[in-house]
Amino acid sequence: MLKQKNFNKMHYKLICLFCSVLSGIYCSDTSYDSISDVYLEHELIPNAGFTKRSSILVNLESRNDVVSTTTINDSDIQLLKQLASKNELYRLKVTVRTLSGKETRFLTFTRACLIVGSKLNDILTLHLDHLDSPFAVNLATTSNNCNSNELDTSNFTTTVFFRRPESSPVPDTATYIQKMERERDAREKGKSSNNKSMLGKYWMYILPLVIFMMIAGASNPEARQ
Repeated sequence: MLKQKNFNKMHYKLICLFCSVLSGIYCSDTSYDSISDVYLEHELIPNAGFTKRSSILVNLESRNDVVSTTTINDSDIQLLKQLASKNELYRLKVTVRTLSGKETRFLTFTRACLIVGSKLNDILTLHLDHLDSPFAVNLATTSNNCNSNELDTSNFTTTVFFRRPESSPVPDTATYIQKMERERDAREKGKSSNNKSMLGKYWMYILPLVIFMMIAGASNPEARQ
């Protein structure tokens, strides 16, 4: 009976351990908090605060860039033209939201005349870390034209680019090892060829010495006796 109780306790502990491991795996898998949308606000009157421009839905699982089109009203168009004519800055507040509700805010800007000159086509680049969390935002336009104040559209077309860290190049270990082996073989072959060619290189010095020693020995028979 005691053995049966001990066995039941051990079995219960194993089940609890197994459940805790599964729970840890589940939590680690669900800890990834993906970006759900990007909320944009712009400042059309200097120092008057930001007003809503658009909200862009994002699906990072597809890892594709996003193109969004939104319409702004005529009064905002006029305010934007006034900013451009005065060569003011166009400020954009970017709020990046995740599935869990977390919000990260950024402030970026460009010249208002560039927004008008590009016909409301702008580019928003979100820089992400290895966990797909944003750490920087940049605003750019599709044109560098600042000489035109004509605007025949009220549709903002925004392209959102996601920039992730580039993977470091993997060292080509196999090629390096092969190179080292070739250099080692070349050194060994060089040593053997040097040893073999020693007599061939210095025969003109060795041969007279041998002949001289033979003549000297033949002319001095008393020394041999």
